[in-house]
Amino acid sequence: MRSGLIVGHGSDVGRVRPLNEDYHRVWSFPVGRASIELFAVADGMGGAAAGELASKIAIEVLDEGFRRYAEEINAGRQVVPVGSLVDKAIRLANRRVYAQATQSEGRRGMGTTLTCLAMLGSRAFLGHVGDSRAFMVRGETIYQLTKDHSWVEEQLEKGLLTPEEAEHHEWRNLITRALGTRQHVVPDLAEFEVRPGDVYVLSTDGLHGLVEPEEILQELRRTRDRQHAVEYLLARANERGGHDNITLVIVEVP
Repeated sequence: MRSGLIVGHGSDVGRVRPLNEDYHRVWSFPVGRASIELFAVADGMGGAAAGELASKIAIEVLDEGFRRYAEEINAGRQVVPVGSLVDKAIRLANRRVYAQATQSEGRRGMGTTLTCLAMLGSRAFLGHVGDSRAFMVRGETIYQLTKDHSWVEEQLEKGLLTPEEAEHHEWRNLITRALGTRQHVVPDLAEFEVRPGDVYVLSTDGLHGLVEPEEILQELRRTRDRQHAVEYLLARANERGGHDNITLVIVEVP
């Protein structure tokens, strides 16, 4: 990475699914003497490889949007703030996936989660739809930065389920907000300060559904090799059944 960030990333089909419908990318877009670093995970859903297409479209729209944004900055043109770009890109990705889903009978109902983190200088910009997750390790603590858009999460918030009941509920994978399932979507957005030593983790539910945040924290403490940590955590999820595709991105700020 141009900024000196230490990054590990990977994806695995798991032990049950025939296809990997997750998609992820790690980008660096030079802007003047700096660069925008962008990280994203997407977990597609839908039969006949439609989920794979949905997650791919979402990642491609991010790529397209940030590439154009960097070109505009480098040409000396006025641009919107990075946080607005994240919002616009996610909404455009939703429209693109929705268009594909409504144009083809075999793709009807397809969709994808999308969780992305853009970093420029000491600021980070987070965009999120679905039940993939972003975590931050700061000091000795791991924090979940995103809220699952899921039926189970809603029941937890209302006090209608306990965490133990939620963990094993038959509807725990039922998501209530995704890209492509409706004409319009409202992403969750956040902006915050990046500090030296921070570690950011993006994962699809094939990982965090089987590996607890504290276990992620333990592995990040055990080794400074972020690619090794990714491979270890993917293996742990597979050891515990690998019932879904598993995707993970780890980003450390030196």
